[in-house]
Amino acid sequence: MKKILFSSILLLFSVECLATQLIYQPVNPAFGGSYLNGSYLLANAAAQNDHQSSSGSGYTPPTALERLASSLESRLMSQLFNDAANGGEGYLLTDDFEINVVNEDGALIVHITDILTGETTIIEVGGIVDTGTGG
Repeated sequence: MKKILFSSILLLFSVECLATQLIYQPVNPAFGGSYLNGSYLLANAAAQNDHQSSSGSGYTPPTALERLASSLESRLMSQLFNDAANGGEGYLLTDDFEINVVNEDGALIVHITDILTGETTIIEVGGIVDTGTGG
């Protein structure tokens, strides 16, 4: 009986000796895990993402008419400033801004008024030489 008891205790300790330490292995491929887990983790993240609206990004591209109006407005402002730099004056009214350019004795003064808020900005540039048709 002592032999059976002794052999069962020895067997019990031998099973315990076969156990090894647990080693952590990351799941995420960004931290050293298997690259095969990447698509699974991405699909889970997309399924849990509640920050995206169902309609996409919400961006609507401008219509052809809006693009034409924006392009024309940019061209007119560019022409206004070029004319003012050459000694001319001008005025431009858009949906958003009122721009008045005055050349006073070689100083270019630009009055910009935001139509929505009424805020006015004045820009003064000196040293503009009048290159008009005068002799």
